[in-house]
Amino acid sequence: MNCAACNSHMVHKQGEIELRIGGKLFLEKNVSYQQCEECGERVLTPDVSQEIFNKITKKDYKEKQIIVPVIESNTASAV
Repeated sequence: MNCAACNSHMVHKQGEIELRIGGKLFLEKNVSYQQCEECGERVLTPDVSQEIFNKITKKDYKEKQIIVPVIESNTASAV
């Protein structure tokens, strides 16, 4: 399989992915996906996507609070 973004080779991986759905951040652990070796694009199979969608719809997940470092930039780019 080749990457839709850059046409490079995709490899199978297993790990964590982050999804933003409806303004909420979801972390899916131990999921199978394809990742581009060149640009890092990640792709889920339709079956995996459906499984994640079903879990979110049924609220079959745990909520955890995490601390995320936020960096605010003081520089504005002039146009």
